[in-house]
Amino acid sequence: MFDANGRFGAGINTPTAHPRAADLLAHLDRLGVARSVVWHTSAATDHLPTANARLLEQIALNGQARNRLIPAFGFSAQMLYEHGAVDALAAMITSKSGSRALRFKAVYANTLRLVEPVLTKLADLRPVVFVSFAELKPDDLLAVAARLPTVSFVVTDVMWPQYIETFDLMRQRANVLVETSLLHTWNAIAIAVREFGAERILFGMGAKTHNGAAIAALMDASITPAERSAIAHGNLERLLGLGPLPAAKAVRSKSSTSLWTKLLQGRKLGVDIVDAHYHLGGSGGFVLETNNLREQITATLKKADALGVRLMLVSGLEGLLGPDPIEGHQKLVRALRPHRRRLRPYFGFNPRFADILAPRLGQIMRDFAGFKTLCDYWAVNIADERFRPMWEHAQAHCLPILNHTWEGTINSPAMLKAVVKRYPRAIFLLGHSGGGDTGRAEAEELAAAHANVYLEWCGSFCSATPWEDTLRRVSTGKVVYGSDAYCHGVPWELGRLLSLNLPDAALVPVLSANMRRILALDRRR
Repeated sequence: MFDANGRFGAGINTPTAHPRAADLLAHLDRLGVARSVVWHTSAATDHLPTANARLLEQIALNGQARNRLIPAFGFSAQMLYEHGAVDALAAMITSKSGSRALRFKAVYANTLRLVEPVLTKLADLRPVVFVSFAELKPDDLLAVAARLPTVSFVVTDVMWPQYIETFDLMRQRANVLVETSLLHTWNAIAIAVREFGAERILFGMGAKTHNGAAIAALMDASITPAERSAIAHGNLERLLGLGPLPAAKAVRSKSSTSLWTKLLQGRKLGVDIVDAHYHLGGSGGFVLETNNLREQITATLKKADALGVRLMLVSGLEGLLGPDPIEGHQKLVRALRPHRRRLRPYFGFNPRFADILAPRLGQIMRDFAGFKTLCDYWAVNIADERFRPMWEHAQAHCLPILNHTWEGTINSPAMLKAVVKRYPRAIFLLGHSGGGDTGRAEAEELAAAHANVYLEWCGSFCSATPWEDTLRRVSTGKVVYGSDAYCHGVPWELGRLLSLNLPDAALVPVLSANMRRILALDRRR
């Protein structure tokens, strides 16, 4: 595999996961990735010719890095006015230790439109420009890509809300490509291949804390072996004019965990798996191949059988986000009834309908395994008094509540401190483990202090906090696995978990035992 989205080096604003080239190489080695296009973190703030020279120097100092870390040079509009800077950049690109890769950083007022004159001077070299979605202006990219057809533009770090914009850019310009590091939704790679062809897709690893998520997603994608090989390394080698690494230099994963190996080989893991965070139903925002509930159920069971997932706890999007929460949830119950041993529903308690729901909770909850909240979407504070009937019902029957948690002022974990203490027999699952770094810290603190609070896995990749550190602070007995499918891709989230730098024995409780124990507390039976 050839990563299109790597970096190393110390910067001045934020900590870096890979301070040295050797640190990045160790990460690639552990996961079996042969090469990576890399930029130096200091290029985000430093004088770019200096940062580029530093990049080459640090690669040259490491014997392994010379063949495996392919430099991506920073460039800027300021270079136009610095004596010899563009010529020096061209010399770096064509040198034996250089490459055609360039990394755009939107700093010091730079935009793609402003750096177009630099690219024009370099166009005959057929450069490949890597640019994060967060740092581009779509109209600029369309204009520059049209005027410079020999330049390829690779959009990186594309999250699900940005798919539509990115795919539109690819549709309008044949020299715009995408890398896969954050194509984390259901069958996203296969959708991109179907729409644009495999030659427009590059494999990307993403943040260190993603571990092997992107690898698992690519290995599982519903594409041909030839398409998978092209995405894994062939396309990037072609764009940069590089041959494949000789077989003798192939990099094999140093991970010793059998669960990770089995996942990559497409085999059942041979352990019990419970998915505590699943969704079904039509989505207004995610790019999905189908929004038909029954088609999703069929696809869900097929994927679950392939991976060995035995039980999924499901919330219905129509019940959560539709105008009639009772009918929306009953539609889910009816659809799941033939599969109730594999698919069990949550009830989304929207407090805006509390007057209708509260008197009927005893009857409603006969069909549900627990509750689900989605306060960021409902625009309701998680500490709202209207949630009281739900807390009390969960307390009386020892039921789980899967709470969407994210740092901020709506449903951050810290906002649940008084509630979890008041209802000690209710089980609080902190969906996404609080979201970002602040939310993760709050989630860890809450889970460590209260026996009835658990962290939930999916979506937690938005934090740069290593899960190995989190698990040392809260223990593997206080975390449950969830995928956030049918929105997220199961292999992406499962791969992120199984590729942690931890032994299998530490991960097995997360996969099922913790959630099985929670479900067994149910006092209604």
